[in-house]
Amino acid sequence: MSGGRPARSQKERIYRALRQDVLTLALPPGRLLVESQLAGRFRVSKTPVREALALLEQDGLVEIVPRRGVLVTAVTVRDVRELFELRMALEGAAAQLAAGRITGEDLQRLETLIAQSQEALAEGPPRLGDRKVLKRLLDTNREFHLTVARASGNARLARLVERTVDEMTRLIAIGYEVGQHVEIVAALRTGDGEQARAIMVNHVRTTLESVLKREVAQDTPFGNR
Repeated sequence: MSGGRPARSQKERIYRALRQDVLTLALPPGRLLVESQLAGRFRVSKTPVREALALLEQDGLVEIVPRRGVLVTAVTVRDVRELFELRMALEGAAAQLAAGRITGEDLQRLETLIAQSQEALAEGPPRLGDRKVLKRLLDTNREFHLTVARASGNARLARLVERTVDEMTRLIAIGYEVGQHVEIVAALRTGDGEQARAIMVNHVRTTLESVLKREVAQDTPFGNR
């Protein structure tokens, strides 16, 4: 049994590192991943690398292409629109419910997360691939939206929001927006569900527009196909 633990820990270590690279765009869509190179990077055999790549494939972050190898999955404009449409519906509903149920502790947590994001952005917007700043922003952004979703009091809705936010992390990295977080908290604090829903939907829509503008400017690693 003890012999299996190192292999599992190697696989998990490689999986976590590669997943973070993909989500922060250090490994952009379309990048070819070579097992032998990854084995050299992590100083392991190809076996844990192959197992880690299999986990990433389950996440939808890489795809195994016959006779080519393993590629970081592409992000299409259709993916962008579908995910943001889903997110507007889910998070709008979550914000509306949360307005009447959120606690003072949750509101304080949201304000703390906003402050952390603003601190990270103090020196200007992060560049794509700026892994340290992007990771911090993505982590605080995820926690902000999940805090609102959980405050809705609907556990199933919160799980759907979490799944959707995780699936679109790369898109959030491309078009990160924090400005309307302050307005969302203000609406939640007043208990105005309709206003909270409207601001949340507009916030998600603004992020979508930011992502698509970067695509038009050819400043993103995803294309229209």
